Amino acid sequence: AQLPGFAKRLRWFMDNKSQFTSTVEETDANDTLFAILEPAQLRRLLDRMFDEAEFFSPHGIRSVSAYHREHPFSIRVDGQSFLTDYEPGESTTALFGGNSNWRGPVWMPVNALLVESLRRFGRHLGSAYTIEVPAGSGRQVTLADAAAELSRRLVSLFLPDAAGQIPAAGDRDWPPGVLLFHEYFHGDTGAGLGASHQTGWTALVAPLILAAPA
Repeated sequence: AQLPGFAKRLRWFMDNKSQFTSTVEETDANDTLFAILEPAQLRRLLDRMFDEAEFFSPHGIRSVSAYHREHPFSIRVDGQSFLTDYEPGESTTALFGGNSNWRGPVWMPVNALLVESLRRFGRHLGSAYTIEVPAGSGRQVTLADAAAELSRRLVSLFLPDAAGQIPAAGDRDWPPGVLLFHEYFHGDTGAGLGASHQTGWTALVAPLILAAPA
């Protein structure tokens, strides 16, 4: 209702070009999901995303699959070879500032967007659409439950584990009651990395906590 021009054009497309609208899901006249992925494509993507041997770490979704730890991706351009492997912690190259690593760590803003996307897909696809979480476990869950499990793992970064250690603190001693919102987190251990005092996006863990089941 707030985007009448867009709604009119989308309706025309659905009525006249239905062969191109497999990614549009209508729940009712006032509720439509317009996505990049259709349900079958979404399932294939989530099979990898929720694989603990690839993207699904104990504390969130990694930025690069752990598969590349043993199987680096390489490309040769103009006689030079370029390599991308799985680096769960700080970067091993000076590129992009040296300490800013998108090759494996968990980043809160990306994960928060994934949680919200899972919830939106779940509202439209319903409880009949289930996926295996973690992949290979045999445990089928709805997309809402998958979002809740991802949220739980993200929140666990700041909660004492069985040994009483807070994963985000790593091997450092944080003062009692103090939590540092690090820039990103180690893809295997959850230890906080990068900036620790100026990263507002990691505060996105707050709405994940508020939305958690009581």
